[in-house]
Amino acid sequence: MKDQRPDQVRGAVSARSVIAILALLLPSLATGADAPARGLILRLTAGGGEDARVARSAVLHVPDGAAVSPFLKAGAFKARWEGVLVLEKRSRLVFHLVGAGVARLLVDGEALVPAIGEPNESKRLSSGAHDFVVEYEPPTDGNAWLRLFWEGRDFGREPVPATAFGHDPNDPSLLRQGTFRDGRMLLAEKRCMACHQGSGLPAMAELKLRGPSLDGVGKRLRQDWLAKWIANPKAIRPSAHMPMVFKENGEEKAAHIAAYLSADAPNDEGMVAATPAQVRSGGHLFHQQGCIACHSLNARGDFERIGLKSIGKKFRLGALREFLREPAKFHQATRMPTFKFSEEEAVALAGFLRSLENDPGALIPAGDIEKGRVLAKASGCFNCHERKGEKSTLLAKTPLFSLKSAECSAVRFDYVHAGESRGALAIFLSGKSNQESLARFVPAEFAERQFDALRCSACHSRDGEETFREKFAAEVAHLVPPEPAVNEEKPAIKAGPPPLNHLGLKLRPEWRAKLFAGEIDPKVRPWMAARMPAFPSRAKDLSTGFSHSVGVPAVSPKLPALDAAKVKVGEAMSSVQAGLACATCHGIGDKPPIAVFEGEGPNFRDAGARLS
Repeated sequence: MKDQRPDQVRGAVSARSVIAILALLLPSLATGADAPARGLILRLTAGGGEDARVARSAVLHVPDGAAVSPFLKAGAFKARWEGVLVLEKRSRLVFHLVGAGVARLLVDGEALVPAIGEPNESKRLSSGAHDFVVEYEPPTDGNAWLRLFWEGRDFGREPVPATAFGHDPNDPSLLRQGTFRDGRMLLAEKRCMACHQGSGLPAMAELKLRGPSLDGVGKRLRQDWLAKWIANPKAIRPSAHMPMVFKENGEEKAAHIAAYLSADAPNDEGMVAATPAQVRSGGHLFHQQGCIACHSLNARGDFERIGLKSIGKKFRLGALREFLREPAKFHQATRMPTFKFSEEEAVALAGFLRSLENDPGALIPAGDIEKGRVLAKASGCFNCHERKGEKSTLLAKTPLFSLKSAECSAVRFDYVHAGESRGALAIFLSGKSNQESLARFVPAEFAERQFDALRCSACHSRDGEETFREKFAAEVAHLVPPEPAVNEEKPAIKAGPPPLNHLGLKLRPEWRAKLFAGEIDPKVRPWMAARMPAFPSRAKDLSTGFSHSVGVPAVSPKLPALDAAKVKVGEAMSSVQAGLACATCHGIGDKPPIAVFEGEGPNFRDAGARLS
């Protein structure tokens, strides 16, 4: 009887299924909340140091002269991926290792693939979990890279999906290095190096992103909101990175600083509120763009999402509209993406957000502008925030890696909240060798961190996981816009944004960087209501990281000159008369699709520049 292809190859195995299977097959790992996790453990050694992290698969790309890990020195290294391969059905498989250097693949202790470029003979593997190990050493010069593929009787060679792998989340080395990584990221989020001297020029990308500019902030944000935010940011947003600066007389001091920052505030009188029709349109836009994935409609939000009910208490009239159009104008590091809203759309969306709450807010103590200026300088505000003509007078005497705890006693506030892994930051700072990690940039790790930080899974699924917009869809069911009239000749596609299982492989890195920067116009799928958000300040590093994370360089190979004969054949193949009728569903340049059956496909106009 012919073996069937493993279901997870086509993404049919969900994370829950894999964990359930592993829990049954590996009872030693199934300890309640500590269930087996997806992915493999990547163990790295270099220059006498060791590191361990989770990898989605046995893939790697390290440019010549770069470090394989922020915690290891650049140069020669060894890599070893460990975990289990989980098969739902008995399968006959062939594995391939492709790359530069020396590598081998072991399944259940057997060296199945002895070297790069030497695939195994078709091997029958039973259903269940199999010990899985890949060992790798890079070449003596040139880029280090490795990729893992498999093929079966009824499917061709393709990357082994992350859904096929599992590992022990309680591995001691993994836990230790995970704590270091948590502390390192917390240090970047809390901007510790803004006050404390670190190790030269930082290379960690997050350390280069500055806080919001305070130039003209009084023209954008309400004075009463500023006072409350400065007094206790976490009372407004649980996930706030901004610390509670003052422990004593906090409200009074915050009111002074808010008065100073708002000295140039405009008079909001005469501003026109959105009409009821605009408010309804804004609600529909909120639903279409999946805003609920990152925001809740209540006031406080949670650690996953930022609440929007009280957004009208934050922005001055007109300022919210401008923020929605250009979120990064005064905050390069903002995680709020650019959606390229038109003026009309921004007015409607701002009107809807303001309609969520009519409470004008409580009064605050009157502030003194000059006292606020002195306090802002003395409290280190201008270490993290820019404001023309101002400079902080607070400079910490203690070097960053001489700190004994995560408490900032110099400015009398607890910088890291107790619920934010304060221990992880303290442990990271206790390791002097960790200081060097701040001067190393590993694009693949940056991209994976930003995948979570920017909530790419808000709209895109990866490895079969549910998107956030699906998870919270019920909260905005009342905002679903009315169904448009059906165009029988060109029906609308109901599918959402594409899955990101192969992010880094499908798109050419140069085009992908433009996509992340918001420079692709017209959009690839004009019929889809959801838009691709843009993150200009991170675009290039993100694109590079996603390429490296799947084992490929961030520069596309040079394309050969077009063969006129093949172009002619391709043109004939795409035609309706004698070819594959591609033009039926796909536009080709300025020519629209002829007769869409189930849904329009992307225009072939930019296929060569877009697809790898």
